[in-house]
Amino acid sequence: MFARVSEWSVPPERQDEALRAAEEHIGPALSKQAGYCGDLLLGDRKSGKMLTVTLWEDEQAMHATDEASHWFRSYGAWKTGGRAKSTGHYEVYRAQQNSEQLRTG
Repeated sequence: MFARVSEWSVPPERQDEALRAAEEHIGPALSKQAGYCGDLLLGDRKSGKMLTVTLWEDEQAMHATDEASHWFRSYGAWKTGGRAKSTGHYEVYRAQQNSEQLRTG
């Protein structure tokens, strides 16, 4: 499993808009991509920092969505008045979740 992690700067008062954009537009579009396994949206309202993490079956599936990912980031920045600061790619060494505790969109 591989992960694409993007760091964002989003005004604290616009972070709810980021969540809506993820739930209503970006998440559904991501779920249609081959090899997609899930995503996380993390935020710190005090600093305005947000992180997005998308999970992929393998490195090939992750990189096959590089262009689409660029457009998802562009849409997210436009919708929230924020900006994507950096994006990195990582191999996931361990992932565990209790699906009953996760909020889904």
